[in-house]
Amino acid sequence: MKSMLFAAASFAALSSPAFAQDSADALAEAFCASVVAEDSAALAALYTEDADSYDPNGTVQKGREAIAASWQAFFDGYDGFACTLDKKGGQDNGKNYTAWGLWTLTATPVSASAGAGGEKVTMNGRYMDISVKTKDGWRYRADHASMLAPATQ
Repeated sequence: MKSMLFAAASFAALSSPAFAQDSADALAEAFCASVVAEDSAALAALYTEDADSYDPNGTVQKGREAIAASWQAFFDGYDGFACTLDKKGGQDNGKNYTAWGLWTLTATPVSASAGAGGEKVTMNGRYMDISVKTKDGWRYRADHASMLAPATQ
């Protein structure tokens, strides 16, 4: 029994955002894990101290504190997140890694401003990010997310 608990704890620790920045792809996985956990502090820790984050609403957050506050406001409006990143490409120039692709978030509104009591909503968009390898592992230096326009019928 102790070995099963140790194995479960080890897996949880190694899959948590704090230990997941050994590659740019692991950074992306830690990003989604932080969203699913609704942990704005863990999510902000995935960025450099002076990072720029361009969100789908058209605003820019500068630095970890602003990034955490923006995500916390979003998390306060929804619950039960699912997150996927569909990377379409990436390029490593030896100093930075740039990735681009599509993202999907699914969640249930819980605040009045998000439409509390409603059914799950699915949000789709595009992303492009630049990550850098720091002494603490890979971190986002800049990211840009935008929503996809609704499909025409």
